Amino acid sequence: MFLRPSTIAAMHDPSPPASRLPPSLALPASLEAAIRAEIAAAGRIPFARFMDLALYHPEWGYYLAPERRPGRPGDFLTAPETHPFFGIALSRQIAECWERLGQPAPLVVREYGAGSGALAWDIVAGLAAQAPPCRAALEYRLVEANPRRLQEALAAFAAEGLGDVVRGEVIAANADPEPIVGVALANEVADAFGVHRLIWRAGGLREEWVVWRGDRFAAEEGELSPEAAAADPEGMLREHGIALEEGDRIEVSPAAAAWFASVARGLRRGYALVIDYGYPALELYSAHRLSGTVRAYRGHAVGDDPFADVGEQDLTAHVDFSALRRAGEAEGLVFAGQTTQGAFLASLEMGDLLVALGREPATTLPEYLAAQAATLRLIDPGGMGRFGVLMMAREAPISPPPRGFTVQPLRF
Repeated sequence: MFLRPSTIAAMHDPSPPASRLPPSLALPASLEAAIRAEIAAAGRIPFARFMDLALYHPEWGYYLAPERRPGRPGDFLTAPETHPFFGIALSRQIAECWERLGQPAPLVVREYGAGSGALAWDIVAGLAAQAPPCRAALEYRLVEANPRRLQEALAAFAAEGLGDVVRGEVIAANADPEPIVGVALANEVADAFGVHRLIWRAGGLREEWVVWRGDRFAAEEGELSPEAAAADPEGMLREHGIALEEGDRIEVSPAAAAWFASVARGLRRGYALVIDYGYPALELYSAHRLSGTVRAYRGHAVGDDPFADVGEQDLTAHVDFSALRRAGEAEGLVFAGQTTQGAFLASLEMGDLLVALGREPATTLPEYLAAQAATLRLIDPGGMGRFGVLMMAREAPISPPPRGFTVQPLRF
């Protein structure tokens, strides 16, 4: 059984710090004032800017808050939080990437949105057990927006004697990372970039802006912002043969596309692997999702009001994997595979880990049942198993298909 050390496991304690203030007295009041000031100066702001401030304001943003939160970072469980099996299975794909690249030393794994380092720990442990030569060549870089979280993670790895393997990497705003040979990895990162909320009106798209009305933030329709117009969303709809009807709502994220373009420029040779909740454009902009996909998470509950409890709830929107692919291709990457998380983990034979756990004499029944439940949650096509997985490559073999893309996803 692969176990995280106490220094890393402690970061996943679901209990809030005793010193945390009640929501009415905590940080949102200051964050609210900061956003209101920006609206007052400009008259209104795009929802993408509101979302960016709510999540990443340097003092009060949800992801940059000083208190430590488990799970992303406390309001729902990500795949690494669900069970170490996720990262251990993922290490099998990384080991294959190393082989395909000709066993470079070092093999650099750059993980975006690394948080507390839980996924990094499971990948390092998986490589140590299953591919020791790859583990010996490994250099693991944590990219994390919250400097407190990054320092805590690095201290935990150092305490376990892994300070020479795992290190932090700070990528300056509007700068590209150092080109690497290896794997760029992002698990549940792209869905937290700001999105422009668009509405189909009278044969064209209009944008939902954010204003202050009465005693709260509110939406106001207007023309497209320059950022949204530059993304040419109507051209995107035509490209994919998508026809909208009056009142249909979609989101576009130029910021997510720009981020992935930077990820691509940071690959000298290797693979980019993105795992997130989303779909290709034709599937994303259809049916029930045309009411919009922005969701708010707080206390492991989901809501659809992004203007409530600003700074105290996570905000996400479904990822347009077609837009990410287009951004990668514009920077010279080639498509290597796309599937669902359930099929990806099945391809990596994650079920074998559960079988092996059951055969260990020291495994208790509660431990096995917990692992079994977590495995089912990770592959369930009606839940986390329907997350999307996209791999792209630069100067790296893509045929035959990478190991994680050999099992076909279940369709319903």
